[in-house]
Amino acid sequence: MRIVLAILCFLFLVASLPAQSNYAEITGSVTDAQGLPIAGAIVHFKALTTGAIRSATANERGLFYAPGLLPGDYELTTQADGFAPVTQSLRLEVGQNSAITIKLKIGPVREGVQVSATAQLLRTTDASVGEVVEPKSIQELPLNGRMLIDLVLTVPGAHVGFGAQTGETNPLY
Repeated sequence: MRIVLAILCFLFLVASLPAQSNYAEITGSVTDAQGLPIAGAIVHFKALTTGAIRSATANERGLFYAPGLLPGDYELTTQADGFAPVTQSLRLEVGQNSAITIKLKIGPVREGVQVSATAQLLRTTDASVGEVVEPKSIQELPLNGRMLIDLVLTVPGAHVGFGAQTGETNPLY
């Protein structure tokens, strides 16, 4: 009975101990110069020893939370739309819980339009038009009597018509 009581006391003491961790965690707030919260601000944590980058996004009250950071030196970069980015250094120790406040200043307004498009392939040396018929289409096409015209008519834009140069009937137009 004493052994069971001793084991129960030991388990109770072990369960009541706070959990130990090698990781550090950071809580913080992102505000503007007047102290108002900035929602959606992104805080990047770059470990200087490994180059690994973690990110945290501020909620609607400007608060962010970054758990599970390895101890070491970090470079914090905070950015938000309409504000100048802020970079600062931070050293985290084993099991450290830090609370920081980041103040952003209004940045320059950048406006611009970015247009991206790919040019279509044009043949500028002659007026010919070509099309590649895939081998799968050739194999699956039921060619009645093996007439080439049936295969050509699968290409978009091809149709049966009359020849314009000679005045004779031409199967391809």
